[in-house]
Amino acid sequence: MEVSQIKSALDVSFSFPVGFSFFEPYIKFHVKEILEIGGEAYLSRNSDGTVTGIFIYDYAEESGTIFTRSREAFDYFYRLKPFNSLFSELKTDFDNEIYDIYTLDIQHLELAHRFSYEISAAEDEDLDKIEQFMSLTHPKINKKWVRVALKNGEKCFVVKLGSEIAGVGWVSLVNRVGRLHSLFVRSQFRRKGMGEDILNARLLWLKTKHAQSAFAEISRLNIASSNNVTKAHMKVFGQVFQYFKPELNKKLETKGGDRN
Repeated sequence: MEVSQIKSALDVSFSFPVGFSFFEPYIKFHVKEILEIGGEAYLSRNSDGTVTGIFIYDYAEESGTIFTRSREAFDYFYRLKPFNSLFSELKTDFDNEIYDIYTLDIQHLELAHRFSYEISAAEDEDLDKIEQFMSLTHPKINKKWVRVALKNGEKCFVVKLGSEIAGVGWVSLVNRVGRLHSLFVRSQFRRKGMGEDILNARLLWLKTKHAQSAFAEISRLNIASSNNVTKAHMKVFGQVFQYFKPELNKKLETKGGDRN
């Protein structure tokens, strides 16, 4: 296996073998974005030059994603950097949390949702407030990400109550595939339909942009979000796994097992 570092978004010209990853429409977009926020990206190939893995890593968050079907590539990237968490579609014996991948056919979607809150898309003047909100709700977030994401066409839908941001939800559209992510509603406003409103606002936006489909990755522990996407007729297509610090796995090994 040969591993090389991707130094620039201009180097993102590789192609993938069939069935490489569910996230294939987004991988080059993710590589470009991770480089723009100061992270790193790596590529592995086998002896005939076929791509076997992509690894993106964010120093600020000490987190990353391994795109691969190869255990050899996974093990190499798993040990490459110190991390708090890593995501991968490849299931291994390391301790992990399961995220279900929900999908939806946007082209044939008929939206009949009644909104209870006013939803707006974040504008340039909202940048500072959005950054503050994301830092409070995701304390380890790379603060560069918000501006880079908006510059690259991602949309942040916001619910404001007075001058206070009560909830946000992000959506991106790449190769006519929408991704719903980073939904967060302040605790005092939960269970009041706000998250459902933000979800449907993003689906409506994707519909107007002629997206073919949409997906969201949701932890099985997040019952509220799972219920919301199910109400919107999204269905489980597959899984992605969140892995934790290797130190946790060493502790599990000394106890003679793991929690999988």
